[in-house]
Amino acid sequence: MMDGFMLILPIMCCIMTGWFLKKVGVLNDEGGAQMGRVVFFVAAPCMIFRFTLSLKPADFADGNFILVLYGGYLMMALSSRIIEHFRSGTAARKAASVLMAIRSNNMFMGMPAVLMLWGESWMGWYGRYMAISIVGFEIFSAVSGLITLNGGLGWKSLRRVLGSLVRNPIVISIAAALICGMGLNLNVPRFLDLSLKIFGDLGTGLALMTLGMKLKPEELLADFCAVWPDLIVRLLLSPLILAAGFRFFPCAPEMEKLSILVMAMPVAMNTFPMASAMGMDGDYAAKTIMVSTMLSVLTLPLVIEFLIR
Repeated sequence: MMDGFMLILPIMCCIMTGWFLKKVGVLNDEGGAQMGRVVFFVAAPCMIFRFTLSLKPADFADGNFILVLYGGYLMMALSSRIIEHFRSGTAARKAASVLMAIRSNNMFMGMPAVLMLWGESWMGWYGRYMAISIVGFEIFSAVSGLITLNGGLGWKSLRRVLGSLVRNPIVISIAAALICGMGLNLNVPRFLDLSLKIFGDLGTGLALMTLGMKLKPEELLADFCAVWPDLIVRLLLSPLILAAGFRFFPCAPEMEKLSILVMAMPVAMNTFPMASAMGMDGDYAAKTIMVSTMLSVLTLPLVIEFLIR
């Protein structure tokens, strides 16, 4: 347990630095929003492109991994639907809960966690994970939430999901890397590779500080009482579902560990605007994002301890 806590401690230090800088007035909400846009539109796509570029067709041939990952998405959504059956609340609130069951923070916390736990040598595995998972991650979560909200899925809603997917800079960077690497077999010049690395290295610290700027510790207890069932699904049940799946359908140990760690992350930050845009309870999603992020300081060491044994 202590080993896991020490490994997560640098992440929490970076997050709390962002919170402190906002608290003392060095940074403000607009600055945090700008930092977040730099990570989402520049740093993260550069890092993902750089490591996805080296993928080969054989990297997508692991049927066990795809089965466990996408089967896991389905089980997470179903688990949340079952729990929501016994909870009161509006359809918009229930839909937000189902949406969040799948949406782990794979970028602002998942990417830094992989770097700090296993180093840059694992970022190739992370690029492979993102390339395989991102489309299903976006579609499964959105469609599951919309079905809960509307009792079905209309073409207009589905078109909105697909539209947001093709405009996602992470999706665009993955597609560009696969076309350049696997399709055209291009080699990136050294100066461009170094430029991508410099931009990508910006992302880790900025992402964590941006996350910290959004924390509101004074509201933690009240919000926890409102959202605790969602925390169980997001922080504990979701990684357990993948861990159980890999027991029956094993694949590369690196992919198993990485995907379990990423799926143990708190709710993704962009879930709030996504839920609001689709008519779900965005305010409830925002509360869950904050509480899950703060509570992950207790749950992530448990997951890390399991992974490093």
